[in-house]
Amino acid sequence: MESQMNSGLKQRIITGVILIVAVLLGVLFLPTSFFAVATLIVFIGLGGWEWGRLVGLDEFSRGMFVVSLLAASLVAYLWLDIRWAIITAGVSGWIAALVLLSLYQQGTELYKQNKWLLRLAAFLVLLPAWVALITLHATYPLLVLYLIFLVAIADSGAYFTGKAFGKNKLAPQLSPGKTREGALGGLAGVLIWSILGAWFFNLPSSDWIYFIGLSVVSGMLSVSGDLFESLIKREAGMKDSGNILPGHGGILDRVDGLIAVLPLFTLGIFWAAIKVS
Repeated sequence: MESQMNSGLKQRIITGVILIVAVLLGVLFLPTSFFAVATLIVFIGLGGWEWGRLVGLDEFSRGMFVVSLLAASLVAYLWLDIRWAIITAGVSGWIAALVLLSLYQQGTELYKQNKWLLRLAAFLVLLPAWVALITLHATYPLLVLYLIFLVAIADSGAYFTGKAFGKNKLAPQLSPGKTREGALGGLAGVLIWSILGAWFFNLPSSDWIYFIGLSVVSGMLSVSGDLFESLIKREAGMKDSGNILPGHGGILDRVDGLIAVLPLFTLGIFWAAIKVS
């Protein structure tokens, strides 16, 4: 048993290191056009395939589902004028998701009787996240890295704080392991990270409060991304979205928090005309 646990931990660490290196190289060195293709494969192709599996589509229907997502993504990539509408729709979609999360009860028949709900949700989650990602990368690649690490800090801070001090469940109907204390610990980490970010990016003092506030709200929303994926997996009766990443599960298991915050963070940065040096 102990050898199996050590083997699983080793596998998880190796996969994690490979992912970190791949993300750093991709974000910093790929031109946006190549970055768009690479992330399209990951977010829309692989992520869409996993989503289709979770919402109960057979292989043929799943293929058509992914093709539809890819077609919508191609339109968004070529038709620049529609990008901000898609990103804004993504923010609105997550507001609706927050309502669904707050009302969720185990044993609900809502999603079984209305299977189209979670299938449609993919177009309001995956597509806006990808469009926001390539839009942000085209102007501020370093902010893409900043946001990825922000989500990782929120998640890791919540995990370790929850392990040490967690008592009160955050969302017992969806994820019994998450606690309010853990969430607060994750947000404390995000607050520190955002202060360092404002300093590193040499933002004018007038932008500090806005940037830090946007980052903290993004950290809060990343938790909702995790919980929304938990809702979909619970309805599907599955533990992971897939097994493509040894020791980590599927693509959606790794990017659930990021896809939630990308539309809001990108819209917030460009709406306020934040300039990063």
